[in-house]
Amino acid sequence: MPPSPAPYMHAYGSSTAAGRAAPLAEAEVGRMRSRPEPWPSIGKDAYGATVRIDHHLLPELHPGDAGALLFDWDGTLVDSQRANYVALAGALAEEGVQLDQGWFDARTGLSSAEMVRLLAREGGLTLRRPVEEIVADRDERFLRTAHEIRVHPEIEAVVSSFHGRLPMAVASGGARRVIEMTLRHLPIRHRFGTVVTRDDVERGKPAPDIFLRAAKLVGVPPNRCTVYEDSDEGIAAAQAAGMAIIDVRPLTRRPSGTSA
Repeated sequence: MPPSPAPYMHAYGSSTAAGRAAPLAEAEVGRMRSRPEPWPSIGKDAYGATVRIDHHLLPELHPGDAGALLFDWDGTLVDSQRANYVALAGALAEEGVQLDQGWFDARTGLSSAEMVRLLAREGGLTLRRPVEEIVADRDERFLRTAHEIRVHPEIEAVVSSFHGRLPMAVASGGARRVIEMTLRHLPIRHRFGTVVTRDDVERGKPAPDIFLRAAKLVGVPPNRCTVYEDSDEGIAAAQAAGMAIIDVRPLTRRPSGTSA
């Protein structure tokens, strides 16, 4: 097993005992960027073909001495932001509501129901259907394209590197049915025995409930968990749980309106 570099928290620095972060010196950032941990040169690609693997476990994504890894789903493990936007925009169009993608992109840590309620409240909107029906419509639209969703290769490198070495869990503000039906199409489907969703807790992100439940299920104290996240709400939730955080957005987020 190669030696682990010191914890690296992109945009947050190395973790502290409180689960927050101290900034890294620029020289240290440069040194760590120059030492990626390579995958084996021959192996399987994300969809099962035998290939030469040129991906690396980026130092920005190395969890250091974490005791468990907790991964947000949409936008972190999987490249689903565009598909989620299109699905919700379609469901809201039935209500005569136009969903601005910039507004959506800034709130991806919320569940679909929480997002619809917030949009209605901010816009003073009267919705024709109950929120639950709008969300069910959104979910069905999304699931029609679930087979097209792909894993972010940068995050798959983390999962592949630490599978069998550290407990790992999906900890998402999404719906269990949608996540499980999407996961069945993906090469990482057998690597997560623990999946916690918005359906499993009283409060969604930015409350810490999802992450705290995931930590409990994998049997690791919250202050020994590292969270991979791509939203402000998710980062706030991990901070409230006392966990270390790796913000993946600089490595995975694409400009609005683009597709993989």
